[in-house]
Amino acid sequence: MGTASLAATDGLRDVLVAQASQLDPARLAFDRTTVSVKRGPGINTKKTVVERWNGRRWTLLSINGGKPTEKQKTDLQQAASSAPVPSYHNIARMLTAAGDVTANADGTRTLKIPVMPAGTVRTDTGDISKHLTGEMTIAEQGGKPYVQRLKVTARETFKLNMLIKVIAFEQISHYKLDTSGTPRLASQTADSSGSMFGFGGGEKSEVTYNYR
Repeated sequence: MGTASLAATDGLRDVLVAQASQLDPARLAFDRTTVSVKRGPGINTKKTVVERWNGRRWTLLSINGGKPTEKQKTDLQQAASSAPVPSYHNIARMLTAAGDVTANADGTRTLKIPVMPAGTVRTDTGDISKHLTGEMTIAEQGGKPYVQRLKVTARETFKLNMLIKVIAFEQISHYKLDTSGTPRLASQTADSSGSMFGFGGGEKSEVTYNYR
């Protein structure tokens, strides 16, 4: 394997940024299904949420197979208003903080992001980007590079809401090419663990995207 600074591979970055910047989320329509499990002392709950993005706004379709309440719909709109629409276009912003590129034995390349740029990774309670580091796996098809996988992990322990201490965090996003060769966010998994008031716990989630 070989490593090069991004300064030596600006052509790669420019191609990836241009590719991602063209993919306006306003031209996307998809359903997002999130299955999450929370665990802790006396807690072991599973929740399935289905949402729809129509290019302009989110609609909450169901929670655990049932019709959502008006409050649940309002809560979704409030949370979504401060979070970026999940799609490949976010890659462009992430690349502003990219570092070294490593050539892998399987023909892919790995691009490191020492600290994720502000606003690129959020939870329901706020922006956690500065606490995370990223790693992009770059593949090629037809001579054109694209990000195939993004792995984001905690680079330090940090707090949420001044109460929850996050000890470990990992989020993996998988991107696939559609029939036209355009990369799309296909799925995400996330796993976190921490403590609150001295009690340990965590959350695991699986997210899938179905384009319409």
